[in-house]
This record gives sequence, C-alpha cells and structure tokens, in this order.
Amino acid sequence: MSDEITFKLKKSDMWKYSTFVLLAVIVVFGIVSLTGNSNTQYNAGTGAVASAGTGDFSFAEDSSLYAYVGPENADITVIEFFDFQCPYCALAAGLSPEAQPYATQYADLFGVEQKVRELAEDGKIKLVFGIYSFLGPESVYAAEASLCANEQGKYVDMYDAIFEAHNMQENDGKYSKENLKIMAGSISGLSTSSFNDCLDSGKYTNAVQTMASSASAAGVSGTPTFVVNGQVVSGSWAQISSVLKSMGVSI
Repeated sequence: MSDEITFKLKKSDMWKYSTFVLLAVIVVFGIVSLTGNSNTQYNAGTGAVASAGTGDFSFAEDSSLYAYVGPENADITVIEFFDFQCPYCALAAGLSPEAQPYATQYADLFGVEQKVRELAEDGKIKLVFGIYSFLGPESVYAAEASLCANEQGKYVDMYDAIFEAHNMQENDGKYSKENLKIMAGSISGLSTSSFNDCLDSGKYTNAVQTMASSASAAGVSGTPTFVVNGQVVSGSWAQISSVLKSMGVSI
C-alpha cells in the first residue's frame, strides 16, 4: 500500500466518482481523484463536492433504518453518510488497525465519527448513521447486518465491529455473510440465531437499496459525507467542530 490509499473502481460506479471531479457545488469531505488506471486516490485537503439534489434529508428520521446516538429531539442533528467498505469511512471511524498507519496523513479525518459520537453521547447533539451502500455486494451485506443488529438495539456495536475488521480493501470477502455472523457473535447480548435468520433472509436488501437512492436524490455523491441540520459541510474535524461551535455546542 502506497502513501495514499488506492482501491479499484468498478466501471458501474464510475459515474458516482466522476461527480467528485465534475461538480463543485458544496464542499464536503472525501473527494476522490480519478486516475488513468481506474483506481481512485484520496487527496488530502482538497475537500469533496456534493451533487445537486433536493437537499431534503428528512428520510433519515426513520429510526428503524437510521440508527442514532444522542437525544431523539436534539436541536442539532449530524448525519454521517457512509459505505462500510469505503476506506475513507474507515479512517473517519478510526477503529481499524489497518487504518492506523494513515492517522497522521489524514489527521483531520481520522476518528471524526468517534469525536462526533462523543458529543452525541454527552447529549449535546444527535448523530444519525446514514447508510449509503454503493461499492458492491459486500457493502450491502454489511449494511443489512447493521440493520439486523439494530433490531436488537445493537447497531453501534455492529457498526464498530464492522469497521474494526476493515482492511482498507473492497469486495475481498471480509464482509461475506458468514464473516458478518462471526462479528455479530462477538457482541454481548445479541441473539445470534435471530441475527443470522435476519441476515440470511435478505430482509433489509430492498431497504438498503432505497436508502442509497434517497441519499443520492438528496445530493449525497460520495462517502463520507456529513450533514449538520440539513446543511452539507466539510467532513474535516476542524470544519465540523467550527460549525457546531457556531451553533453553540461546546467542544
């Protein structure tokens, strides 16, 4: 692995990434630059662009699909849109040992989700987990697994387990249904039989697809993307903390 994270870009996903280069509407985090060999690379400090969309994120109020941490009726809501396979989302989660070597290079991104979550746990804001699965079948499986865990009130535990297992690669088998069952089995208090039945049934397959469509329609074009009270903002901690401070949140 080079100094910059690279990963294969499917031809079917090319349109999603091309929007990062072609559109310059709202600055958010996670831009990717296209290269001639169909790889993508994260460019530190450039920010990302969101595509034009409705700007309506009210769909994320459905707690049966969009788990959250913090007060239900908080004055300030932060939504993180992510793909479980996205390497930059893994950096934002800051949980994977494989991501640690990049902690310095991407210091303002590394662990951002954890920092925002701490504010939510302190009751200062509400953090909503916005699934946006577009990197392949394993992204869908991981998303389904998180929703199956959510049925038992274990969403955050499964979220953490999935990102802890991230190896900064995509569609290499790490998020197969069998491996996701093993991860779930390590979560205290979770019924593995109920979880396994849920995952095997494909109960949330359509929901995961709908979630991706909803996010795209709203203007999300890449991951991670952060939204504060309906406004897409840069995902760097410096920017997020600045916006939150301007809203009266003590950091």
